[in-house]
Order: sequence, then structure tokens, then C-alpha cells
Amino acid sequence: MDKQFEKIDDKTIRFIKTMPVAVDFELDYLVEQRERIIAQKAKDNAQRDLEIAECDELIAQCEILSIVSKKATEAPAPEVTP
Repeated sequence: MDKQFEKIDDKTIRFIKTMPVAVDFELDYLVEQRERIIAQKAKDNAQRDLEIAECDELIAQCEILSIVSKKATEAPAPEVTP
């Protein structure tokens, strides 16, 4: 076991203890877990694609309705020179 000590401030010490950890997995579990992760990733990506499409639709409607960006209409901040 590895131990490290670090002074944080005048009243605080940090103690870091590194311990070896062993984790056992059965092959079937790993294969199934991988499949679950891939399926969840596909669902997440599909949801993000829907959200992006909705943003694109709203942006297109803003253009049709002549709605402009606040950033585009604000005057730039004056430069300050020392």
C-alpha cells in the first residue's frame, strides 16, 4: 500500500492511500455489458439527433420571421488601452 501526505494549508493535511484493487468479471457479463453500452449509446445519439433537428427547425423559423441574434445587434465593447 502506497501512502502520500500533502499539506493543504496550515490546518489541513491530505492523506492519499493507494490500495491494490482486484475486480473479477465473467466473459458473458462483459459481452452483455458491451451490448448494453452500445444500445444505450445508440439511443443517446438518436435523442441528440432529434434535439439538433429541433434546434435547426427553430433557427430556420427565426430566419423566416426575421428574428436576429442579440449578439449581432449589440455594439462591440470599446477597447480599453492602458
